[in-house]
Amino acid sequence: MNSDVHILHLEDDANDAEIIEALLRRQGVECQIDRAKNRKEFVAALERGDFNLILSDFSMPGFDGLSALALAREKCPDVPFIFISGTLGEDVAIESLRRGATDYLLKDRPSRLGSAIRRAMENVEERRALHRAEESMSQSECKYRQLFECLADAAILADAGTGRVLDANKQAETLLDRTRGEIIGVNENMILSPATAEEFHRNFNGNSDPTSRVTFYGEVVAKSGRTIPVTMSASPLMLYGRRLVLEIFHEQPGTKGV
Repeated sequence: MNSDVHILHLEDDANDAEIIEALLRRQGVECQIDRAKNRKEFVAALERGDFNLILSDFSMPGFDGLSALALAREKCPDVPFIFISGTLGEDVAIESLRRGATDYLLKDRPSRLGSAIRRAMENVEERRALHRAEESMSQSECKYRQLFECLADAAILADAGTGRVLDANKQAETLLDRTRGEIIGVNENMILSPATAEEFHRNFNGNSDPTSRVTFYGEVVAKSGRTIPVTMSASPLMLYGRRLVLEIFHEQPGTKGV
């Protein structure tokens, strides 16, 4: 958890607000608290957005907790929202969670407030880390796609264990006279001639250095059934923890239409 949590506390009762602040200090939660006493002050604080957790009473004159929750989910959907109230029945508590509240506590039993805040902030950090990982993966996939499509020769990406084709570039579509959808999902043996498939597995799987590339002459099979002589290169790689093989096919000169 961050060493200093900036809390927006929606509470109309000054005495209750002081009790909560004192409780957090005793529980070792390092925090800065800004109090909003009504809807107007709460909305203004949401507009500023300079906080990373919301504590809210449920029942206030002219304003209720579910309305506050709806405003918070609209303005700052990623900020944890914890109800701490003296009047929160089980049905209402469940409904608040369904609408996006992070947690709820009763004012007469606030002992787990500190742990609830710590857990909420840890969840925020975990979501941020996951988002960063997803963004990094998305960028990597974009770069991979650009590089894959920029290859001068036909290429497929297959699972090293099953031989299932996972991807194919436009050059592979042209060489094999198949759409990408017709290539992805089939076993690599379906696009290699039987002799080439046998030689590929003998060379690639029997290679004493599993990280090295193997290159040999062979044939691929187009959709029409015609065989096309190629130079085939196969390179093992790891992508997102999965063993794959990149297969590149360079058509031999003078073989078009054979």
